[in-house]
Amino acid sequence: MLHKHGEGALFFALLATLVACSDPVGRAVSPGSSHDAATDAVSSQPLANEERIALSAIARLVAEAMDNEPARQEIKRAMRAAPFREHKLELKPFLQSRDGRKLLDRMAAGIPGGETAVFATLARVRPLEFYVPVAKHRETWNGKADVLVASQLDEREPIVAFDESGREVKVDPTVAPDRPTLSIVPVETRFDQPMPLSTSRNVRDDNGEAIGTLERLELRSSSLIECGETCRDGGGGGGSGGTSSIPPGLYLEFSRILDLKEPWVRGDPEIEVHIHGPYLGGPPTYAEDLSCAGEHPIVDFRKYFDQNTGFWEGRALLFSQEEIAAFFNRYADGFHILFWEDDNQPCTMKLDGNPLADFVKSASQSFGSVAFKFVPKIGSWYLAGAVFVASMFANPGSWMLTNDDFVGLAIPQNEWSTPYLDNTHVIVLPGNVLNGRANIVLRQ
Repeated sequence: MLHKHGEGALFFALLATLVACSDPVGRAVSPGSSHDAATDAVSSQPLANEERIALSAIARLVAEAMDNEPARQEIKRAMRAAPFREHKLELKPFLQSRDGRKLLDRMAAGIPGGETAVFATLARVRPLEFYVPVAKHRETWNGKADVLVASQLDEREPIVAFDESGREVKVDPTVAPDRPTLSIVPVETRFDQPMPLSTSRNVRDDNGEAIGTLERLELRSSSLIECGETCRDGGGGGGSGGTSSIPPGLYLEFSRILDLKEPWVRGDPEIEVHIHGPYLGGPPTYAEDLSCAGEHPIVDFRKYFDQNTGFWEGRALLFSQEEIAAFFNRYADGFHILFWEDDNQPCTMKLDGNPLADFVKSASQSFGSVAFKFVPKIGSWYLAGAVFVASMFANPGSWMLTNDDFVGLAIPQNEWSTPYLDNTHVIVLPGNVLNGRANIVLRQ
């Protein structure tokens, strides 16, 4: 049975007004808290709150629908079958599919206007993904009752959560609830790039009773990546794990990040490492994104790595020898290596803010070597610290403009006040705040 409350009637009456409006969707939203706060603010800021109200309405409908065993089991089965590490579903296509029928029916029964109103509400929000973000929940929840449904429009906004009665429940943004929690947040996943089931295995799924976590087979025995017949993969990838040489280039081989910049409601982080340097298409007056390594690298699989906790160890290509040579044939002033948590399209910077220009410039005043420079000598490339050229970045260009979360700038460890002798670099945030350490190694 769906539970109805006086505050719910008010909430959906407000929502019905929004759905009836003809204003365009997809606009920016301002921070808010519960749906009550959004209700109070809507008369003065209707445009700013519309998307958040619609998302809260969807989360509440899903939470009320979870007060039904068949609907819960349908969701659990569909998530378990989803070919992604955290078994994410894209919410709207799922509701339109046969597998989402029970959930849609329950949601439609809880809103005036039924299915039409459900999809009209979804149309007020950017595309959403639906999953169990906390590994412990995902690997133990067997579809039983007493769950929460949480939503968050933007990372810096409060998390709005509901129980199965439709009541709003306060949750700690820094600590996940003990109760199993399903999350509805804007899409971060490349749903057009599922994990191949032939090379993946579901693990920690309570003997098939829970959703579990999908892992690549080569990552189960080693976090070193497979990079072809010419690369030693430590036994974890395809091939013999023999002693053949590693393709020359600059590699990330260890990463320890203190703050991954991803709240629990959004599941595993999407850590990426970007190479930034002078724009190759013109005078060196601003910089561009030269290379990206992460969970979804562009074209070159050797640049794959998937860091889901504070520690990662393996071997991921950051900049190939060919890319290094092409770069230094044009410029000799070095490039920067920056760590990001991606909240948008993988390996794609969004042009929505300017948080980094002043920091990168100030770093050149605080540290002697904040860029990387390769010096050709006797046919080889030698890694050396490069003095940052502030004037080169006076006009930071598009790569500085992003809403992704900046994790840190790689700086040689001997430049830091307390050297980390087992690592080559430290990872530093604005204000010269230490956020981790890494091994970034030139292999020849």
